Amino acid sequence: MSNLPLDVQTKVECGERLDRDALDLLTDRLSLVELAALACQSRDYGHGDIITYSRKVFIPLTELCRDVCHYCTFAKTPRRIDRPYMTLEQVVDVAKQGAKAGCQEALFTLGDKPELRYRTARESLKTLGHDSTLSYLAQAAKVVFEETGLLPHLNPGVMTLAELSELRKVSVSQGIM
Repeated sequence: MSNLPLDVQTKVECGERLDRDALDLLTDRLSLVELAALACQSRDYGHGDIITYSRKVFIPLTELCRDVCHYCTFAKTPRRIDRPYMTLEQVVDVAKQGAKAGCQEALFTLGDKPELRYRTARESLKTLGHDSTLSYLAQAAKVVFEETGLLPHLNPGVMTLAELSELRKVSVSQGIM
């Protein structure tokens, strides 16, 4: 770290928050190994050896996916499932069971935009009053929060910035399945 300006080095050593310029300096001047060690040091400085987690209930809204990833053990084809999507009643029932078990978060798992690949997904969405999986996901997340207080975390797949923004209104965090 001796190749860093003294003010940045001091902030790092004291566990202070770094601005964008300081972070750019770190990534320009330090190796990945050095950055990882610094991240560990910063974490330990701020949190010690405390490990936290949030209990989650998993809600597999749909197991259909437009992609065929040969490593995936989650997605299934229409022939291998009973119905394309969980109903809102099923979603809320699973969420309530999770809340009773002490969960604080509802983790929605689903494949990436299955309606783009499967007619049965499009037809099922239509009967549910939606034209996209993401629209249905937004409704399901909102209902779970309103009826159970569980915090929705969504893992819907690849999204546009507009889709991310819409789902942000009904989720505390998002990821990619």
